[in-house]
Amino acid sequence: MIVSLNDPASILNWWKVFPERHDAFLEFKLRVSPEFAPAIREAQRRIAASPELRELHLSAARAGRIRSAEEDPEDICRSPYELRRAEVA
Repeated sequence: MIVSLNDPASILNWWKVFPERHDAFLEFKLRVSPEFAPAIREAQRRIAASPELRELHLSAARAGRIRSAEEDPEDICRSPYELRRAEVA
């Protein structure tokens, strides 16, 4: 799946596939790539506004599957490619 970080709808469709991991990645991208902030914030707003998506987010959080990017400071130094490789390894 290809995601356009300039398109809130694309981000939202991508996020729905794996919210546990993609939530932390979006937070990371907000910090390191502010040029994507408007689209990411809009996608986050849509998640918060939709009962279905909000429930998906909350159920992942309740299960402890959403991890904060701050939990692994090494992630800040890793490229998206390295993050993805570690995710699928």
